[in-house]
Amino acid sequence: MNITIIGNGPAAISALETIRGIDKSCEITIVSKEKEAAYSPCFLANYLSGEIGKDKLYLRGKRFYDEQMVKTIFGNPVTEIIFKDRRLKLKSGRELCYDFLLIAAGSNPIIPELPNIEGSGVFSFKTISDIDNIMSSIKNVNAAVVMGSGFIGLEAACALEKKGINVTVIEKEDKVLPRMLDNEMAEIVRSHMEKNGVRIMTGAGIKSIERKRGQISGVKVDKESISCGLLVIATGVRPNLEMMRGDSIRTNYGVIVDDRMRTSCAGVYAVGDLAEMEIQGIRKINPIWFNAVKGGEIAGFNIMGIKRRYAVPLIDMNTVTLFGMPILSIGIQRGVRMLKRIDGKGIKKIYLDENGRINGVQLIGDVARGGLYLSIISRHISYIDKSARKTGMLFGGGIFNKGYPL
Repeated sequence: MNITIIGNGPAAISALETIRGIDKSCEITIVSKEKEAAYSPCFLANYLSGEIGKDKLYLRGKRFYDEQMVKTIFGNPVTEIIFKDRRLKLKSGRELCYDFLLIAAGSNPIIPELPNIEGSGVFSFKTISDIDNIMSSIKNVNAAVVMGSGFIGLEAACALEKKGINVTVIEKEDKVLPRMLDNEMAEIVRSHMEKNGVRIMTGAGIKSIERKRGQISGVKVDKESISCGLLVIATGVRPNLEMMRGDSIRTNYGVIVDDRMRTSCAGVYAVGDLAEMEIQGIRKINPIWFNAVKGGEIAGFNIMGIKRRYAVPLIDMNTVTLFGMPILSIGIQRGVRMLKRIDGKGIKKIYLDENGRINGVQLIGDVARGGLYLSIISRHISYIDKSARKTGMLFGGGIFNKGYPL
């Protein structure tokens, strides 16, 4: 049996290890557009800031692929999948055939169409090569602009500030972390960033890139020009569907998969940032580490003929630490009722639906109970009023014997 995996991130590695735990002899080939061994993108900002070395990014040891008896084709991206022939075309012109295919090719940065954006000094913040290129370019840079204030953009801003560069973050929405926090929590983060030297501009958009002799010299924001020698684009990502042409495979925003990670094509599975899962009537892409690893495991079992299902609804979860401040957001940040607690450890908010179940949670400062809240939301446990302490009925019969999660 010949299994080909497109991609080399956490989803791909999880699938590979699952398959090898079942079958030591089947033929496995990993194809990746990057030249690097598998690494974690979660710590790229720490690598840029100098807090960790490059070697700390890698997920497995140097002999991992040999030990797993895996063929690797790195730095040679897949340009086309011919599903009806079970065949791949690579950029080099090489072709591969497969019996089973796992697509774990992730996502690509969204680069906005702006005047003068093409050229030196403009970078994404997604891969090791992105960070290496930034590090090579900042030696003579005094000021940088980050476009986008999601968690990647703010992580990039923190890293650059720690390198001694004056940073301005420009966000078109009216708050930072717009898909992660409500207005009050976002304002706490904004204030924290500004106290640490990062300028934040919300409700603003970059109109064009300014260049002198081909080098970036600034950006035009509405009626203001901001000088900079470097621009980081962190405006989001898009599933990498470029290799999939025609109507052979069912896609929407991503590749549509069921709860066994199967696509509409026989023998083809998809996981990670490009897999649009449909579970319990909810269809979405959930680009978080847990989803990638779990999805890879589920796909690995099913490729080997062992039925496994992704059994829980897809819950959004994002976490980031900015200048020492931990921030965590889980679930939907709205509800018919909101509970809030502020103490010496930080601020917590819990959103309840009309049935008293927890929709979402936001934490700043103390995020130690993040896993507990995720479990509560996943299990649809109802929140009971304080009086329930006396009867032991708090959270469905005393699951939490020390009282409120608040």
